[in-house]
Amino acid sequence: MTLDTLVVSICKDILFFFKYIKCTRNDVIHLLTKHKPSLYVSLTLTNGKTLYQQYGQFSITDEADKYRLYLKGPTTGTLGDSMLNTGRSDTDLSGMYFSTPDKDNDRWSEVNCAADSKVRGGWWYNACHQAFLNGPWSPEDWFYPWYPLLMEGREKKETVMMIKPH
Repeated sequence: MTLDTLVVSICKDILFFFKYIKCTRNDVIHLLTKHKPSLYVSLTLTNGKTLYQQYGQFSITDEADKYRLYLKGPTTGTLGDSMLNTGRSDTDLSGMYFSTPDKDNDRWSEVNCAADSKVRGGWWYNACHQAFLNGPWSPEDWFYPWYPLLMEGREKKETVMMIKPH
């Protein structure tokens, strides 16, 4: 058994356990990030180039606090910071609640960002985003996966978010 196969097997067992006791995947992320690990984000482009961004601390709160996202620096990488220090208070994602099409927790009162036709997916939206890694499967419909570097989903091949304990 390879390490990848083992990890997939363990993750399936964990997700089965949490599903059985009525937890969501966000509950799992909450439990895994209680000790504020670092976050590593990578995007592989269709041309094969992989870009990354690392954040010093990452955590989300529990369901009672709407799975609020917390990010802290330092942040380094080749992707550019589109989550923490965007230069605009309406697009920084730290402190944002998790929104879904049926739970509008973003800061834009006129629109549910998670239900918008250009987005359609759960994420920690502000009003709305400059980084969005849960885009629709159809890449031509994926709007601003990682602004300003990636303006459209068709430029990406793969997105990955990983955590690492300190």
